[in-house]
Amino acid sequence: MDSEGPLHTIKLQPRGRDALKPSQLIQVTGHQTLSLYARRAITILWHNAHQQGVEPGKDYSIEIDNLKTDGHKGYDIVEDTIESLMCTILTIKEPNGSKSRVQFLGGNNLDSPNRPAGVFTYSFDKKLIKILQDSTVWGKINVPVLMAFMSKYSVSLYENIAQKVNLDHKQSHTYSLAEFRELMGVQDSQYKTFGEFNKHVLKPAALEINALAAFKIDVLPIKEGKRVAQIMVQWTHKDAEALKAAMKEVESTKVGRKARITGTVETVLPPVPSIGRLMRTDRLQRSASQKLHS
Repeated sequence: MDSEGPLHTIKLQPRGRDALKPSQLIQVTGHQTLSLYARRAITILWHNAHQQGVEPGKDYSIEIDNLKTDGHKGYDIVEDTIESLMCTILTIKEPNGSKSRVQFLGGNNLDSPNRPAGVFTYSFDKKLIKILQDSTVWGKINVPVLMAFMSKYSVSLYENIAQKVNLDHKQSHTYSLAEFRELMGVQDSQYKTFGEFNKHVLKPAALEINALAAFKIDVLPIKEGKRVAQIMVQWTHKDAEALKAAMKEVESTKVGRKARITGTVETVLPPVPSIGRLMRTDRLQRSASQKLHS
């Protein structure tokens, strides 16, 4: 904070690949049912609008291809993502302790899939804009890193730590297990034991973040008696060599990534031939054998 007052996120000028995402859009609840694509899309749509200048009542536009966050995904995934963002109610914690509930997306228009370079035109809930106008805390989200994640839980953890990683005199944060599950966006019915949660949510997310992000995390479970009650997350900035390795992995194909970041080897089996192909091969071999002996 300087002599002119706090710097509002909405007044910042985002540059290139780094989205400056308000803390209110990072520390949300209600995103448990959102897919990996939808969680990415929140940041992509915010970043695009921020570059165009966020104002009450304004419409924003983005090329549909920019929402196809994996090159092979088609138009249907974009439609599904838009509808899920319109139907999901995000709960935002206000500085005074109250909670506001908003839809992330307001009215919008999606071009026909038959049009080349189609455009998605969208707006934000007016209540959301009012909240974001007062935001003074943000996380710097690297968009290529965001796109490289293969787990929706990696997206949630990465963005939450990205908000904290540049804070002075703070290199860790401790959450209750319930808070951490909410932060990650895990549904109440899923991974009820810590062993399941650790295997399917925590470890895969930490592995991806440590392989791809500009910082490294350590996640430490804290027990009360025999039960894990808290999660401590520690973070450090990577050195130049580790940053280079992370950038290389971000730019690499996702095929084989799990093996690369876990240090294992994936064995690619040859395709299994069809029954018809086997029968044809057998007939050819028998015919060749008969000619040889005739």
